[in-house]
Amino acid sequence: MSKWLRKLPGYQVYEPGLERKVLHEFPQFVVIGSLALALPSLLSRLLLFAKAQRMIDILVISTEIFFLGMALTLTIAALIRAPLT
Repeated sequence: MSKWLRKLPGYQVYEPGLERKVLHEFPQFVVIGSLALALPSLLSRLLLFAKAQRMIDILVISTEIFFLGMALTLTIAALIRAPLT
């Protein structure tokens, strides 16, 4: 099994780059993204009737869950990729 865990010949180590940027900007990305996704729900409260508001709320919540899941996935990938120094 150990032969499967060896690095390939010619493997090069690179300095951290994009991973650090992703980890640094993650909190701002999540806050701004969540607020942007909540905007249709807030606008529907001002402009539409109750049945349309409920439907928009369901769509906004499902989109928010998807967004947070994808953001968390990218962050975990950046944590795995970034060296701990």
